[in-house]
Amino acid sequence: MNIRNAKNRQFYDYWLSLEKPEGTVVPNRSAFRPEDIPSLLPNIIIYELVSRENIKIRLQGTAINERFGHDMTGGNYLDYVEEDRKKIAADAFWMMAEQPCGVLAVLEHALSSGRNITVESIGFPLHNDIMTVDGSTPNPIIIYQSNEINDLNSLGYQADERLKLILVVERNIIDIGKGAPVFMG
Repeated sequence: MNIRNAKNRQFYDYWLSLEKPEGTVVPNRSAFRPEDIPSLLPNIIIYELVSRENIKIRLQGTAINERFGHDMTGGNYLDYVEEDRKKIAADAFWMMAEQPCGVLAVLEHALSSGRNITVESIGFPLHNDIMTVDGSTPNPIIIYQSNEINDLNSLGYQADERLKLILVVERNIIDIGKGAPVFMG
């Protein structure tokens, strides 16, 4: 597997090291301990799969806030995906939860200034073992590490720059022990 960014490789190794309940390939959400990976936290994004139409951003690291020009925590990831690709994007997240697998993706982020940046993101499912208030089954959780893989131009960030659009350039499925599903996206 060709992971381009060193922090993404470190995140991959950390996820692999998480204890998994016997007979499963996915660690519990409670096994994820942010204090174990402080240098990776600025580039972490945690998603909650609420529905096929709502991929809730539960947490967005500070480096991603800077890159996007605002904190999208609490928002719907699908609001930043091209209209004709929303179903494909949702299917990719749900695939990770339903047939547990990881995803390594290269993405183009279009910013409001007209500038584009390329990032590599690597994500994995976590079994949501945190009980809900009403006792219902908790929604699936997907955790990603996302880092730029090419240098920014010399102008750097612009104060009013915001994320407008996310486009997947490349998506690779990572077999974590249950086979690699074929993704038709």
